[in-house]
Amino acid sequence: MNLQELLSFLPIIAVFGFFYFFVIRPQSKQQKKIQSMRNELRKGDKIVTIGGFYGKIIAFKDDVLTVELKPDNIKVQITRAAVADVLNKTEEDIDRSE
Repeated sequence: MNLQELLSFLPIIAVFGFFYFFVIRPQSKQQKKIQSMRNELRKGDKIVTIGGFYGKIIAFKDDVLTVELKPDNIKVQITRAAVADVLNKTEEDIDRSE
């Protein structure tokens, strides 16, 4: 292979590099962060589901969470994967971090 042939592959390599650093890598980091948040769920955490419901975790077993929804105190069961965000931690978790 001569230099001309190697230089012809340079744009293809640059495109793969771009996609890795600006698409694949950030998406992978975001997925790890979400998985970590879901693994650290505790009883008493206030959450929002991917469906937009706000509630408080009152019990959990494996991947099934029992969540109390306000204002009527309705109890529903959801999977950990349905949790979009933790709004605030329980006082016990705050004490551990200090």
